Amino acid sequence: MPRIADPRAKIELLRAAESVFAEHGLNASKVEHITTRAGVSKGAFYLHFESKDDCWRQIIEGFVAKLVNCLDVPHVAGADLVENVTEHLDRWHRHDLEILEFCWQNRAIFRMVLAGGGGTPYAYLIDEFAARVAETTEGWMRQAVGANVYRDDIDTTVVAALISGAYDRMVRELISRPARPDIAAWSYQALSLFTRGLLTDEARLVLDRKVSTGAAAVEARSPRARRKS
Repeated sequence: MPRIADPRAKIELLRAAESVFAEHGLNASKVEHITTRAGVSKGAFYLHFESKDDCWRQIIEGFVAKLVNCLDVPHVAGADLVENVTEHLDRWHRHDLEILEFCWQNRAIFRMVLAGGGGTPYAYLIDEFAARVAETTEGWMRQAVGANVYRDDIDTTVVAALISGAYDRMVRELISRPARPDIAAWSYQALSLFTRGLLTDEARLVLDRKVSTGAAAVEARSPRARRKS
């Protein structure tokens, strides 16, 4: 009677494989390393995977699938995007932060993928993801241009390529750091730099007004302000 594969064992094997691959690299890693760390037999490994390379492929495909799920474009309630520009940018900031946090938490695997770990057969997954990022960015930009949030004199295809390329470089810099940087500050700075150059005059006035109002409110609540009153 054939053995029945335990799905819990597969989860433990995938977790163990990620650690082993990150520590030793794909070529130097052995199935025995993975099964020892997972606490299962070598036979259990082959119930779930055809080979070490098959295990690596499933890890990479799962990683990219989770990354793609982070690309859902945030929306703002209501039709007036100009008046809601601050709220929308806050949502974009949280959206970008989620992606950057995911990249940092999975930086060991990400470094291996970008370095060509596992060979060229998996390079297309990252290329497809990059193309989807550019497509998603351009889709939002066209919507923002139509809503008078972004200027109508920009070439959305070119700007989307610039923005997605900049984020690609930022992710590569992020995962190369030995210690966790201030990811929230990185995300906000990038968003602010791009947004200021793309907003219409009307949207920029709304943003500046709300930012100034928010800053004034914070100052009014500060101990220094209370001492003056």
